[in-house]
Amino acid sequence: MKMDITQAPFNTSLMGVIRGVADHLEIDLSTPALYGRSGHAFFMNIHEAICPSGPYCWNIDPFIALLENCGIHMKKHGFFSGESAVEERNILEKSIKAELEMGNPCCVVNMDYQLVTGFDDTGFICSQPWDMDFPPAHLSFGNWAEWKDEIHACFFSFESIELPDPDCAIRQSLQFVRDLNENPSGYTVKPYACGMAAYDAWLRGVRKGYGTEHGNWWNGTVWSECRKQGALYFGEIAGAYPTSSLIALKLQSLFDVIGDILLTVSDKKLEKKKKIELLKEAKELEKEVLLILVNLADFIES
Repeated sequence: MKMDITQAPFNTSLMGVIRGVADHLEIDLSTPALYGRSGHAFFMNIHEAICPSGPYCWNIDPFIALLENCGIHMKKHGFFSGESAVEERNILEKSIKAELEMGNPCCVVNMDYQLVTGFDDTGFICSQPWDMDFPPAHLSFGNWAEWKDEIHACFFSFESIELPDPDCAIRQSLQFVRDLNENPSGYTVKPYACGMAAYDAWLRGVRKGYGTEHGNWWNGTVWSECRKQGALYFGEIAGAYPTSSLIALKLQSLFDVIGDILLTVSDKKLEKKKKIELLKEAKELEKEVLLILVNLADFIES
């Protein structure tokens, strides 16, 4: 069987999955609202060596909780490694097949997030988010041979739930930003850093010479995309809540500039000195965002 569902080709592959799930479940929310309400628009996670694993190796539980404000319940089916027993994999495969047969979208993350769009007699059929032959489009039952020795996978399923009051959803997304920066240890573990500390980790990595590597490019493109969608989210808030429009438009402007800066920083050929200057500038702009956010939630009408 194969489900009629398509993964959006976003740099942030998790959000490409969520866009596809929302479309399949006929949830009427814009892409900026999905990024904003889920909190992903405001997230950043940087490894000390600016490893490309930054967008994947973090505590996803707060994201899963906030995703319910998008009308989506995301169920975790467990983590599996190359050492996971065949019996464990068989149980997992039966569970995912059952979810698909019930019409519930599923996904897997192993290097990147992919929608699991169906299955045949030999394995799962998976989406490929970009126009390239990676990650694999098929996953053989039992051995998951297409992943070779690189197995550190989580599986998830999705179902629709009632959309909450938009005022509450927006307030919770703004509270997430504050908590992320006040309690960063709840969202990632060393050697990764999130919130404002992510900028410090990125700066240290650039100074050590990692700014010319693939990880710097990948983190720059992902987090730039998130900030750009965050800017659009604040623009939507400005349009929906006239009393908050001036504050929201200021936040939109700041996030738009931050997104441009991070995209520039992603260039592996950009000289180290310029990268450092730009990252420092983006960090100061995000500090300004945090100060303004303290006031915005109070203007969201109840």
